Amino acid sequence: MAVIKLTIYVSNLSNVMGLFDKIQVHRSESGELGPFYEITASSAQAAKLIGSVSSPFTVNGLTLKLKVDEGSEQTITFVTADPINIDDLVDFLNTNLIGATASEDVGKLKISSDVTGTVSVVEITGGTALTALGFLVGDRDTGEDARISLQTGVTEYQYDDRSGDHDYYYKVRYYNSVTFAVSSFGPAVKGDVGSVLPPSDLIKAVVDLASLDGKPVADREVSFYNKYVPPLVLSDYMIVGAEVKLYTDRVGHAETMLVKGSTVVVSIAGTNIVREIVVPTTGTEFKVNDAIAAADDLFQIQIPDIPAAVRRTL
Repeated sequence: MAVIKLTIYVSNLSNVMGLFDKIQVHRSESGELGPFYEITASSAQAAKLIGSVSSPFTVNGLTLKLKVDEGSEQTITFVTADPINIDDLVDFLNTNLIGATASEDVGKLKISSDVTGTVSVVEITGGTALTALGFLVGDRDTGEDARISLQTGVTEYQYDDRSGDHDYYYKVRYYNSVTFAVSSFGPAVKGDVGSVLPPSDLIKAVVDLASLDGKPVADREVSFYNKYVPPLVLSDYMIVGAEVKLYTDRVGHAETMLVKGSTVVVSIAGTNIVREIVVPTTGTEFKVNDAIAAADDLFQIQIPDIPAAVRRTL
């Protein structure tokens, strides 16, 4: 999967906003002709799968294999009494699932990702308990992002499908959240590939700069240089990009996604700041300000800490 970036242009904004207040995004995984389905909703939603079999279940000694949010495959072996009711099954799963939560849906098992949006994915990959629980290999659901709000004076909108593919097609239309009226769809288009790594391998790096008098430092270049120490291989991709450059906005803020665990040198134009940092391996966001404050200056003369020899006399 990949992060696919869409740029949505709104012409005749004042006329559009007189009728609608949101933008819906629809996706096709089967080509330009569809079928298309919406990947946005009134609010961000988590991916979820619901089995087709009602409680009680006979699963002792059987297995369930699944992936959550494009992570590693999880294998859960049921050690339970048979038959087991839905409440006890939910309790058992919630002590074993990582990144997801089990719950009841009218006597059936529901498994939901713990995050929302298109980064949220639940997929059944195998196991011997599928028939008993009412799942099939390949059952998969993707979460939904919140619909895009139209804003006065804004004619260009950016949207990221974080569980997309370079072959997917997208259509957008306007939506009225009060009357539920919709416009006709725009043409089917492909987006730009923003990342081929799963979101779990990436973390947002945030930079905020201010001058000595407290004013924001805008249009300042911040660069991250790849140290290749060690060469990272993630999701079958070797990380070989040399650098990432970004510029602070009018309030001194900039952000970008970086590969978790990579070793980079951070430099800020117009300063003597050149620091080597290791990008955190956990979390979804980190402050570059804090990371470079704790790092050594690469241009500083390093003085080894060698203990003095003990003086001895004959």
